[in-house]
Amino acid sequence: MTVDLAPGWKTSLEHGPNWLFVKMHGPFGDTADAAGIADSIALMMQQDLVDRIVLELDELSNMPADFIRELFDLRERVDRNGGQLRLCGLCDDHRSVLEAHDFSRRFVPFRNRKEAILGFYRPNKPR
Repeated sequence: MTVDLAPGWKTSLEHGPNWLFVKMHGPFGDTADAAGIADSIALMMQQDLVDRIVLELDELSNMPADFIRELFDLRERVDRNGGQLRLCGLCDDHRSVLEAHDFSRRFVPFRNRKEAILGFYRPNKPR
């Protein structure tokens, strides 16, 4: 299911046992505005009666400051409710942007959905 979250931002939703998977798409166009994304996602979690969410960010074209603020807001909301927010699919450029905003103290990035669910990063093993 695809949902418009905010102007210029879309998401694809999937439900798993005790998890909500949100694949972010965007931002699209010059008028994209991330304000309200945290509210929309928190409402989806409440409606679906889940407190664990994986945000899949591998299809983001860039990482604007207003989206980063929404990520931090969502993190605080999920933490207050005793839930879990996990991010996966960050490219190196997006990871660098988030680290410049004190990312490493607030989020642990995972490569993919499976690692995010398991809660640990498994580096590639040499053969």
